[in-house]
Amino acid sequence: MRDAETPWTVGALTQAIAGTLEELGTLTVRGELSQVKVYPSGHLYATLKDADAILSLVMWRSQVVRNGALPKEGAQVLVRGNLSVYAPRGQYQLQATRITPLGAGDLHARFLELKSRLEAEGLFAEERKRQLPLLPRAVGLATASGSAALADMLHSIRARFPRMPIVHAPCLVQGVNAAGSIAAALARLGAHPEVDVIICGRGGGSLEDLWAFNEEAVVRALVACPVPVVSAVGHETDTTLADLAADVRAKTPTSAGEMVVPVEAELQEALVADRRRLDQEIEGALRAARHRLQALATHRALSTPRHLVAMRAQRLDELGHRLQEAGRERLRAEGQRCDEYALRLRIHQPRSLIAAHRERLAVAERALLQGVAARAQGSATRLAALAGHLQALSPLGVVARGYALVTTEAGTLVRSITQVAPGAGITARVADGLISAQVTATRPSAIPGPGA
Repeated sequence: MRDAETPWTVGALTQAIAGTLEELGTLTVRGELSQVKVYPSGHLYATLKDADAILSLVMWRSQVVRNGALPKEGAQVLVRGNLSVYAPRGQYQLQATRITPLGAGDLHARFLELKSRLEAEGLFAEERKRQLPLLPRAVGLATASGSAALADMLHSIRARFPRMPIVHAPCLVQGVNAAGSIAAALARLGAHPEVDVIICGRGGGSLEDLWAFNEEAVVRALVACPVPVVSAVGHETDTTLADLAADVRAKTPTSAGEMVVPVEAELQEALVADRRRLDQEIEGALRAARHRLQALATHRALSTPRHLVAMRAQRLDELGHRLQEAGRERLRAEGQRCDEYALRLRIHQPRSLIAAHRERLAVAERALLQGVAARAQGSATRLAALAGHLQALSPLGVVARGYALVTTEAGTLVRSITQVAPGAGITARVADGLISAQVTATRPSAIPGPGA
């Protein structure tokens, strides 16, 4: 115990305080995250506060990368880490190893409980997982429309096999309705007659963002899917229950696209090499059979009694028959394999795709022409109705029934005798022309007007 009168150096006192704080070990602190700033070095600096106090917080770059998506400014969080002292300022701070939004701990507990229960059912067992097909007829994608993950999948697939048919089943990948949407997309793709493999996933995010892929409905949909499924959820450091249930897990959506299809050019080369090797093996077998026949023809057994010659001939016939059968069987098997690959390659030829697109274009063109004709007919009918209505309202229609429109010399319509005086010129419009006249006298009408 140091005497109270013995002076400390600032550095020694700071070291003693740091040692005392470090003895507290790993802590979890709850508070509001504020003043968050990530420097170019990748380190994060922030403060953690509540109604009573404020605490400096630092998170080194390596931990920031592992943490994934960080909570936003003002979020209530749980911070796990250790207390230390920043000696140049004599300030204690919390060195964080993990920052999670408040409530993420409950999600983690739910994750562990569901994982344990489904694992006990055997849903994550390796023995139930299937291999991916070498050359699928079509690839199914279960992810959000317009997402970066979808773009990455499409790019990686088309870069390796440009003619590979792709079927996209859009679905929600985040939010309360996402689990049902993902399960429905898997069911649609699993029922598609040509989809032989499916990629299901999305880009990275926080535990809350990826939670739909931890739902029981998604896990059971993956297990029930009739074709192999590749899980491509988030980054390599993100692990979901969907990753454990899928037949294969990919590090990223891009690597998932590379897993499900071969390189078309390499496959063509392999087919050519297989056919060449098959031809060489058949030629080798025939050459060996010829040599054996030649050896038998000069064998001394042929000079022995006739029954030995007959035995050797019978054995030769037997071996020749077995050789022919083996050659035919091998040739038949390799031929079937080549025919299967050739058929699949023909299916992917653009000619059939172009014909299908042309047929859809013709159907759309006929529908468009019918729609235009129907719209034109409707417009003509409305125009005729409007023209009749306009004719009924036109003053010229009134004139045609025997009336006249009277105007002054200035062109003003005469509605009252007060507008003209004796001697004034007027013009009357009748059905077939104009009549010019001069007023000789005016007198009030004995029939009251509309406003009388």
